[in-house]
Amino acid sequence: MTHMGAGKDRHVATCLNSHVEFQVTNGFERYELIGDLPDFDFASMDLSTMLLGRRLALPLMISSLTGGGKTSETINRNLAEAAQRLGIAMTVGSQRVMLEHPETRASFEVRRWAPDILLLADLGLVHFNLGLNAEKCREAVESIGADALALYVNPMHEAVQRNGMLDFTGLLDKLRTLCENFPYPIMVKEVGYGFSAATLRKLASCPIAALDIGGMGGTDWGRVENESSRARLSSALGLGVRTAESLALAVNILPSEVALLVSGGVRTGADIAKGLAMGATAAGMGLPFLKWGSESADRVVTEVRQLAEELRLCMWYTGSRTLDDLKTKVKPSSPS
Repeated sequence: MTHMGAGKDRHVATCLNSHVEFQVTNGFERYELIGDLPDFDFASMDLSTMLLGRRLALPLMISSLTGGGKTSETINRNLAEAAQRLGIAMTVGSQRVMLEHPETRASFEVRRWAPDILLLADLGLVHFNLGLNAEKCREAVESIGADALALYVNPMHEAVQRNGMLDFTGLLDKLRTLCENFPYPIMVKEVGYGFSAATLRKLASCPIAALDIGGMGGTDWGRVENESSRARLSSALGLGVRTAESLALAVNILPSEVALLVSGGVRTGADIAKGLAMGATAAGMGLPFLKWGSESADRVVTEVRQLAEELRLCMWYTGSRTLDDLKTKVKPSSPS
């Protein structure tokens, strides 16, 4: 196994066995859904949505988790099998290790378990300053039969890990050039620190197809790095934007044609409902899926069906038969 693959295994073990979440909330407790009398049959509710040209049975994506390590193949198989059964989307873990070590490819090849799902390849934008190019991005997508490419933007995560990649020079121009010529949709995402208004204004000039909020409130990669490899910096600085706040900024700043995914501490059907009501197209979750997927595909299916029931109850409460009906049925919570 490669050194990078061993690092992936350490990350997985740390996430499964240690407390790695932010001490701050995702911010959705500051919002409440607006109730209304439903004028339809409960059984007629439609939880499906369109994302990147594909229909999802539920507005949910398995966020980028793992790949390349010894434990990755089993986890990814369980996740992919569950995604196929549920009709939800999936992003594989960062494929940098796959591009550098083709022998690790099997852990990323999930199409055999999930032939019909919306599948995203995954690389880091900062990798463009380490030799990544459009050709390699296309290889990452096509080698696993993906439908789109996710590019993570993670300056804080790089800064809190040992040997992080810290030259972010010119990345926005490289992203813009890639988007203008790439044959597949591109989603830009954060990994847990959220997008500020200034960053979103810069991204608004790039023809991206989607943006994944990745806000504060979920996995704190500073904690993961501290637990797994003694990171060179502490993460307890309170830096970042909570998920709900970052989503609200993105709705106001990005062009309306950019699909928004809400992720970062999303844990309940109510979190999903509030995110969708605020303007997201779908929600993403990472750590819960890692824990469920490490057990079995059946566990993933059971937990997601529970989330779907919670979302359904939220839609019923707001009088929303479809996810489009749910839009705007949210308001800031009243002061207690």
